[in-house]
Amino acid sequence: MRVDDLQERINEYRCGDPESYRPFRVVVDVTPPLFLTSPWLHLDGVLQYLCLRDCLQEDFYDLPTNFIFNFEEFQLPLQRTRDVYHASVGVYRRPRLKRSTIYKRFEDYMIHYHPGLCGKKYSTGRGHFKDWMVSLPFIVTDKVTFYGCGDMVEVRRLLGHLTHLGKKTVIGGGRVRGFKVEGTDEDYSFYHPEYGVMRPIPSHLKEHLPAPVEGDRFIRLPYKPPYWYKKNNALCLAPRNQLMEAL
Repeated sequence: MRVDDLQERINEYRCGDPESYRPFRVVVDVTPPLFLTSPWLHLDGVLQYLCLRDCLQEDFYDLPTNFIFNFEEFQLPLQRTRDVYHASVGVYRRPRLKRSTIYKRFEDYMIHYHPGLCGKKYSTGRGHFKDWMVSLPFIVTDKVTFYGCGDMVEVRRLLGHLTHLGKKTVIGGGRVRGFKVEGTDEDYSFYHPEYGVMRPIPSHLKEHLPAPVEGDRFIRLPYKPPYWYKKNNALCLAPRNQLMEAL
């Protein structure tokens, strides 16, 4: 399928009713370990992944790897102030930070998935089939709590398709055992009186910047999904780094 057709489907996708938006809390029960490459898990990033899969169906699994889609018109079931969603980062319950070493090897049985290699020599010391070892941090926790403001019915429906959180889910990392979505009296997606700043708040969103307190810091961070895309970086008021606190 042409990328123009996929982009049109992304632009036309609608999820949630703005008339139904209200503040909520999501509590996700997970089975550790929870592998991370960043201190934060973002609720809007999780929901964008689920919405994109809902939008594109089977075409989601055959997307081009060298093309960046535009998500400015993509509608998540979340309130948005300018280009910032009302969605917090995850709060881990009693987190303990550890480190694991993961190995990847090209095993003999995998040759069946690469028929062009049958009867030929291939190197596992370099190139595409290289064996490698990577050391990754992971968190031991059993609950992750998010705050947001949006359509709770659609958020609940989408999260029903979520099986894992974090990285390395293929080896069982962050398996979701259950979740609940419940309303709250106030919108805590930007600031919580107990936890402080709840998401990266870009400096251009001055109306949502809380009064500075000791420990607050501005750093360059991605503030909207996809969070791996470097052009989404901006000078932001950063949320708490729970990985550093867990050391």
